[in-house]
Amino acid sequence: MDFSEYRTIIESTPATQRLKYRLAVVWLHPEKLPLSVAAAGGCTDKVIRVPNTAENRYGLRVPVISVDSGTFRGNTNVTDIILGTGIEKIDAESFAGCTALERITIPRAVKRIGAGTFEGCTSLTDVYYEGTPEEWEKVDIVTHKRETVYGELASGAPVQRIVCDKLVPVPGNEVLNTVTVHFRCTVPEYEE
Repeated sequence: MDFSEYRTIIESTPATQRLKYRLAVVWLHPEKLPLSVAAAGGCTDKVIRVPNTAENRYGLRVPVISVDSGTFRGNTNVTDIILGTGIEKIDAESFAGCTALERITIPRAVKRIGAGTFEGCTSLTDVYYEGTPEEWEKVDIVTHKRETVYGELASGAPVQRIVCDKLVPVPGNEVLNTVTVHFRCTVPEYEE
């Protein structure tokens, strides 16, 4: 689906209300810290829109900057996910097993897509990316992990010898090589 057509779906979709959040980072003044989407809260919506901001437990609106590992795992109802423009990180297996997922918007702010994020997303056909092709190339999409095999201890030292150091493929994001990635797709802001 062309982004100009998809934009009408985006504009008519309000932020999903049943999402659960947790602190994205731990530091002083937790009342001001950004949030991460932690769970779908039993959401059965076909279109999920992650808001740019959410109310924290102190009653303040703060930015939503990440999607936790496994947040939407196994959700077989969702067909579309619209991520807020402040999302910087999508953790491992966030959408794994979302077999009906067809389309997702990914903001320019995303710097990392974790291992197995899209594992089993067999219906995924379109990714709408806010940035340019050059920016997409800089996104750290985990497709490999480093594996080190250690041998015996080096004589006279408490250090093991490295027998093998290699990159091993990690399944789950290869679908991003077969989908249509649309560039410069600015998601309109949603007023709460």
